Amino acid sequence: MRNIFFILLFGWSWLTAQPELLSHIGQQVAPQLSDEICDIPVYQGSMDQSGFQEDDLVPDFTLYMLNGDSLRLSDVLKEGKPVLLVGANYTCPVWRDKIEVLNAITDFYKDQIRVFVVYTVEAHPANDLSPYSGQIWTTSTNETDGILYPQPKTYGERLSIVTDMVSKIDIAPPILIDGPCNEWWSHFGPAPNNAYLVRPDGIVAAKHGWFHRAPENMWCDIDKLLGADSGMCTTYGSNGTFSFTLDDGDSLAVGQPGDILAVHCTLQNLSSTENVNILVKKAKVQTPKSWLTALCADICYATDIEETEIVIPPAESQPFIFYFYTDMVPDSGFARVQFINTTNQQNRIGQRFFGMTQTTSALDPLLVAGPVIYPNPVQGHLTVHWPGLPAKHRWSITDMNGRLYLEGVVSEETEVIDTFGLFSGPFVWICISPEGKVVYRELLMKL
Repeated sequence: MRNIFFILLFGWSWLTAQPELLSHIGQQVAPQLSDEICDIPVYQGSMDQSGFQEDDLVPDFTLYMLNGDSLRLSDVLKEGKPVLLVGANYTCPVWRDKIEVLNAITDFYKDQIRVFVVYTVEAHPANDLSPYSGQIWTTSTNETDGILYPQPKTYGERLSIVTDMVSKIDIAPPILIDGPCNEWWSHFGPAPNNAYLVRPDGIVAAKHGWFHRAPENMWCDIDKLLGADSGMCTTYGSNGTFSFTLDDGDSLAVGQPGDILAVHCTLQNLSSTENVNILVKKAKVQTPKSWLTALCADICYATDIEETEIVIPPAESQPFIFYFYTDMVPDSGFARVQFINTTNQQNRIGQRFFGMTQTTSALDPLLVAGPVIYPNPVQGHLTVHWPGLPAKHRWSITDMNGRLYLEGVVSEETEVIDTFGLFSGPFVWICISPEGKVVYRELLMKL
């Protein structure tokens, strides 16, 4: 009765109206597997501002599924049900994290709305530039999960990735595949995981720049449109507090020159009844000029994004990753990131992240094991213990820009270095062979 009352009072006109959409976009015949994917421009703007907005009329389109069947939006809307369109791609970790809630929405509203996934360009292709950063941006999550695909060059290659995805993940709604020239992505995006709730008359009732990203709640949007009560539209205050932990207990990431270094962390909402709103920002970045850094919270951001605000629901946790994009020269750098509770300024954390690259190819084979250096962080005296170290090697301590502060000759297996004169901050301990080879380096933190 409640649904009927709502429809009679507010919405009968859009339920009975025949859709008169904007002009059809894309091709109206099935693409061939050999059709080449058109050039994909880099987009670094707002996902919320791209595409269409609430109350906009959308264009008609025809897209095809894995089995070759086609679907035209105007035909679906003639059924008189709202349509939920959710953009997706396998290499987007955010999309993969949202599949569970998308499946739940599809099942709950199965008789009231039509839900479709629209598969578009890869957000984080392996060894190819990301369309959202203009750089190679594979993500450590994809490396861990083994989801490493280059950007497809043909429509058939795109279908192949979709086939792999559905063989490994249970996805409830039908999957529509964007055409070779990415027509849907170009008009409704560009974005890796946006969403549109479209009324039967073709008007956007709700738009998410990122599907179901807090504080936006697709359950609430659908309930509001239908006059329904899913029981999942829950709103909270923003008076929660949060904690921060380093997942491995270490803020230093080490790799080879050219690697993307990642430090993994977790933000935890300590409240069971309130959201927590957190401002995350790069407070200071001191890295080699050709290095870049990036924040990755609920979503991963381009390297030029200096801050963002995230919302963590009650009693939930949020992974956070800090990335260093390094160059081909062994070097080191650091960044300080602030996490600030926007409603409780006392609840704030500052964290330093360190990145260092070193190559083993130039190391003296006798020294590959490296020394034991402690304590780190250091306050006063630094001890370097390196059994079997050949004579006449030199050591030095430099700042992050290579300026020399301390140096000496390694004369004993255990060397004690006075660091009281160093200012607080990051330094690099370096050992150099008589032939001038850097045989070891380690990042230090002076308290």
